[in-house]
Formats: sequence, C-alpha cells, structure tokens
Amino acid sequence: MSAVTELQEQELQSHEEAVQLANEINRLEAALKQMKDDLKTYVKTHGRVDTGDEVWDFYQSVSWKFDRNHLKELAGEMAMEGIDPWEMLTISKATLNKLGWEEQRLSQLGTKKVTQRFTSRKN
Repeated sequence: MSAVTELQEQELQSHEEAVQLANEINRLEAALKQMKDDLKTYVKTHGRVDTGDEVWDFYQSVSWKFDRNHLKELAGEMAMEGIDPWEMLTISKATLNKLGWEEQRLSQLGTKKVTQRFTSRKN
C-alpha cells in the first residue's frame, strides 16, 4: 500500500503528511493534464471517443461580445421588453481591475462578494 493511499484512509496527522499529499495531488494533476492532452491529439486525428458512459470530443463554447453602441441598444431593447438590464449585465473582476479604482470607491457603488476557493499557487 502506498503512503498516499494510507494518507487517504486516515485523517492527516502532521504537516509532513499534508505536504506529501499536496505533492501527490500535483503529480496526479500533471499526469491527468498529460493524459487529456494525449486524448485531445487522438480525437483531433481520429475523431470522438465513446467510452460507453461518455463521449470525448470537441464541443463549441459560445459567448458574445458587444461594442458600446450595440451594448447600449441591447440594454434599451431589454428595457422595452420589461427586463431590467442592470440586473442582467455585470462587470467582470478583470474589467474592474482595469479601472484601477480603490476598493473604498467600489464599495460606495457596489457590494463586495468574497468566496473561498481551495487551490494552490506557485511560490
């Protein structure tokens, strides 16, 4: 039985065990990424792969971008249909960052939402 399997079967007891588990997660995620890259290459060449439970293939993801005039038109049409455009339209964090405004100014205009996301970051 591997040390990682042993760690999975019991609660972590030490920082050393936590580091070992974190390193194993990184190794497995790297292996998973490589496997997905290999499967992508295969699918590009040979077509979709049906496992019986799921189908691996390339699927479209659609998004829309509007220039300022059309965005204004879109908001106007929403309002004419009885839809509050300000309930539908949002400004992304990346766009807010481009403004360079202090958090104090933003808090005068909106409500800050903070969520916790479990992830790792490079040192």
